[in-house]
Amino acid sequence: MNIKANLKYISIGSIIFLVLYSFIAVKSLGADIFFEPVWTTDISEPVTDAHSTRSTAEAEAFILGNRFGFFLPDGTVLSSEKTDQKITASTFGWAVYPADAQETVLYRPDGTIRTKISEAGFVHLDQERIYLFQPGGDGVSQFDETGTKLWTREHTAPITAFRSSPKGTIIGYLDGRLVHVKPDGTEVFSFYPGGSNLQVILGAALSDDGTMAACVSGIEKQRFLLIKITGNQHKIVYHAYLDGNLRRQAFVDFEAGGQYAFFESENRLGFVDCSRYTASSIPISGKVIEAGECPGDALFVVLSKNGTTWTLSAVERPDHLVVSTNFTATDAFIIQRNDILYLGTDTHISRLNIRGLK
Repeated sequence: MNIKANLKYISIGSIIFLVLYSFIAVKSLGADIFFEPVWTTDISEPVTDAHSTRSTAEAEAFILGNRFGFFLPDGTVLSSEKTDQKITASTFGWAVYPADAQETVLYRPDGTIRTKISEAGFVHLDQERIYLFQPGGDGVSQFDETGTKLWTREHTAPITAFRSSPKGTIIGYLDGRLVHVKPDGTEVFSFYPGGSNLQVILGAALSDDGTMAACVSGIEKQRFLLIKITGNQHKIVYHAYLDGNLRRQAFVDFEAGGQYAFFESENRLGFVDCSRYTASSIPISGKVIEAGECPGDALFVVLSKNGTTWTLSAVERPDHLVVSTNFTATDAFIIQRNDILYLGTDTHISRLNIRGLK
């Protein structure tokens, strides 16, 4: 495909703040794909009462450093607060708590109390799913929205990888064990992938429909595994040894439709087609933070970090790096909702519409 791209930068205050204004001509799609800046809003000032007059049904959560809150698709900031405590937030709600929390109150986006977790530990929200990590780092429980515990998993080794989907939770451990449990706590599988000189699970993910799992495991002969799940049966359908050795957590995830799995290796981001079991990759500088995807189209958006330099990349699947641009920030995030991309950096959040998609 013949693709052209132009990038413009706009400086806001002392930060080189990115506005991605790319023009991407994709002839075979018969359309022009480009990123259209819609708005940029400042979240540096405290806001605590805007949600009293606006619906929070479409609210998006953000965490930037020690500041968190919620905003609407039109750029309205519903709340923006600073805290020195630990933070967890999602579209479902939020909580702040000290490192030695004995219980944690969970709030809705509008600030009203949703429930209370009456146990010690670290609360984590993944969309509407509520988890509590035990202080020792080797156990995790899931709770429902009333604060009732659904299940607990404990092990003799610390948790090193964790992700969830509507179909369950996948957990990796320092000793190389990989576990998948259903939402009710029923174990689907528990095994040691092996194949490396040092066993450890560096990253793991579960597809939204629960039919696929993936992980990056081991050091020295580090490898990626794709696992097909049928009922309570599982089978490794693809694996590959990776170049280099990450000695930190690795990014692993599935796109929303489950067609592709993402996995991070040293200085690269890999993609695996979950139906053809074929893999490809692109170069990535630094640590992959997040990857978004436009359902029904062929465009991925990837955010990575190397020190205070962040890179936002657009990738035409399976492995064509269309355009990338760097910006400087202490903290950043992306949220992708179909053809809408939100980019947050330090004290600002911007909305970009992705135009020309099918």
